Amino acid sequence: MSSATPGPRCPSCSRPVAAWRLAHCVYCGENFPPDLKEGHEAPEALKWIERPAIPIDAARQLELMKVLPWEAKKKPKPALLFIAGLSFAAFVTIFVLLYRIASRYMPSFSFFVLIIGAIFVGYLTWAFARAYRRGSG
Repeated sequence: MSSATPGPRCPSCSRPVAAWRLAHCVYCGENFPPDLKEGHEAPEALKWIERPAIPIDAARQLELMKVLPWEAKKKPKPALLFIAGLSFAAFVTIFVLLYRIASRYMPSFSFFVLIIGAIFVGYLTWAFARAYRRGSG
C-alpha cells in the first residue's frame, strides 16, 4: 500500500484536485480557497509536464514549421491515371461479356450481372478518384 497522503479535495464536490495548477475545480467549477493546497505536496507527475525552455531562434523555427508546409502537394503520377483507365476498361469489358453470356443462357440472371458490374465499376471509380484527390501514386 502507498504511504502517500491523499491530496486536497474540492470543498464543494469533495473530489480530489485534478488540475493542481488551476485555482478552480475542473469538475464543478468552484473556486478553491487560497489555503487549500497548503500542507500538500505537488503531485509527482507534474515534473514531467514542465519542459525546459527552448531558445528564441528554435521557437521561431517551430512556428514556421507549423505554418509553412515542408513538401509541396503531390501531383498524381501518370501511372495512376493509366492504371485507372486500364482497369476501368478491363472490368467494364469483363462485365459486358458476362452479361452477354448470361443473357444468352440465363436471361433472368443477366440483370444481376448488370447490377453487380455497375456496383463494382462504381466502387473502382470512387477508389481511383479518392486516390487522385489525395495525390498519391
